[in-house]
Amino acid sequence: MPPANSTPTKWPKTLTADHLHRLVRAERDPRCALALFDAATAASPSTFTSTPGPITPSPATVSLLTSRLASAGLLPLAASLLSRSRALFPSAAALEPPFLTLLRAFSRSHLPLAALHLFRSAPSTLALPHSARSYTAVLAALVAHSHLPLARSLLADMRAAGFAPTTATYNVLLKAHCSDAAAPIDDALRLFRSIPKTDACSYNTVIDGLCRRSHLAEALELFSEMVAKDIAPTVVTYTTVIHWLAREGCFDDALKIFDEMGRRGVSPNLITYSSLIDGLCKGGRAASALELLDRMTKERKLPNTITYSSVIDGLCKECRLSEAMEVLDRMHLQGRKPDAGLFGKLIAGLCNAGRAMEAANYLDEMVLTGIEPNRVTWSLHARINNSVLTALCAAGELGRAFQVYQSTRTRSISTEPTTFHLLVESFSKKNNLEKAARVLLDMLSERCIPERETWDVIISGYWSKKRVRQEAEEMWNQITVS
Repeated sequence: MPPANSTPTKWPKTLTADHLHRLVRAERDPRCALALFDAATAASPSTFTSTPGPITPSPATVSLLTSRLASAGLLPLAASLLSRSRALFPSAAALEPPFLTLLRAFSRSHLPLAALHLFRSAPSTLALPHSARSYTAVLAALVAHSHLPLARSLLADMRAAGFAPTTATYNVLLKAHCSDAAAPIDDALRLFRSIPKTDACSYNTVIDGLCRRSHLAEALELFSEMVAKDIAPTVVTYTTVIHWLAREGCFDDALKIFDEMGRRGVSPNLITYSSLIDGLCKGGRAASALELLDRMTKERKLPNTITYSSVIDGLCKECRLSEAMEVLDRMHLQGRKPDAGLFGKLIAGLCNAGRAMEAANYLDEMVLTGIEPNRVTWSLHARINNSVLTALCAAGELGRAFQVYQSTRTRSISTEPTTFHLLVESFSKKNNLEKAARVLLDMLSERCIPERETWDVIISGYWSKKRVRQEAEEMWNQITVS
């Protein structure tokens, strides 16, 4: 049946496999594309469209439609299409490309066991014999989801069936060795050296595995070997090496390789930039990170929130607060919305620099933009609000502090005991006993028992009032006379 609200398709007078391919590719809705495919390949004219007659689609059309359905999460429809397509082609080999597409789709959907089941049933249900490529695709799915015993069993089946592992197969096995933190890296290196023809993927996998186990020197040796063998490093290779160099504080080496990357015509991606920028900021080189941020913008690789957060954090730690605020403004102009973590870094930097009023203004901006606490960020919001309150009290900005305190209470943000005490003390010393008493009552309502110092400071405030002291003295005199 056609999808609801579908309109009759205008078929060309002479429908060819190429026409059908273009129609399927142009249709945005994969279900509608499947309906077009079914109508064009039906044994009899469709009841809802006027087709020129059934045609045999190209394997490319089946692959395209399988991929579209799988990407939309319609895996049962994709599997059904593959099963029905068996009768359309004289050779089952034409089904291998869409079959491989579906295997990989099951893996992307976190269904590796379904991929294994489809693989094992292919000879009977699709008349499609196993191949080195299909074995490798299922191995990759099992390894990606940590089904290593099943992967080893399948590898044994592959060898028993007479299929020699290809470079792609070896790369899957390398990934299994390198991703298993408990597995010795030496096993991966021995496997790597046994590969008849290594490629960039082989090197990338082992280099990453070495870096993750803190064998950076060996990883750099492999990187140099790769270049010497004329195996061109990819953006993944460069990004891996740059990330770990920056993480280990080898900033000059990381920047050198970053420059080499450009000379070799390999364009850095967002992850490359973000890794290097984050490392530079953590290493106290925010100026270099800022230059990279400018370069990213010029290359039209818009930084994400994480990248901006790293730069702002680095600038704040180096007390370059004006530049940090400029970066936040630039972020707004590029349509990126700061999160609580990013605001928190800037606010903390301003509080540490004694710029409490500006910190409070950014806290207001955070609230006005609709950034509200959730189960994950609750403690972060509490920390930000308490930092601002502390900074305002230290700066003597008690009117602003009370505004922030009221906003905090309205949004049910927790106030720390030390902040409660500081507010009571600050208001009492300024003879604003009404606000001090209100904060104390809020404290009690939250079952936060005040320390003796908190009671002392507010009682001392009331005692300093002349009328209260006179009344107390008069009562004391009456007691002693009687």
